[in-house]
Amino acid sequence: MAITQEALAKMLDTQKVAISKIDKVIKLISKKVRELFVSLMEATNNNATSMVKFDPETEIYSGTFNVTLLNKFIHEGVFEVVDSHGDSTTILINNRDDFLSGFASGVNEAKLGRDQYYADYNANPFAFSVGYEHFLYMNKKPKKLEDYACHGF
Repeated sequence: MAITQEALAKMLDTQKVAISKIDKVIKLISKKVRELFVSLMEATNNNATSMVKFDPETEIYSGTFNVTLLNKFIHEGVFEVVDSHGDSTTILINNRDDFLSGFASGVNEAKLGRDQYYADYNANPFAFSVGYEHFLYMNKKPKKLEDYACHGF
């Protein structure tokens, strides 16, 4: 079966669109956005140094967050506010399992030295990219990785 030039051109266009989408996702992740999501991935219910606490029974995160960023992601449906009192906010991550999987996959691919474009094959390219970039950031300072607790590490 031979591939026509038209079919080949259409396949290339599809790949270009996919790569373009990944580029947009990657470029959207600022330092503050990465820090917000990393604070959630580092959260535990017994880590005294963490600014965010995580309750494994309810899968609720509590802490003080950048309100502007938080509102942006609430509006986009990433988070759901459970409670808010003063500076403290309690949130849920919608589709948390997909996010955790994507984040851990991004960390793993970065560990293996693979390209960030693998995000295209992930159910959550944004979470993948955050995990990928976080690993690269942490890997610049290997001392910080000693006794480091974060999802995917």
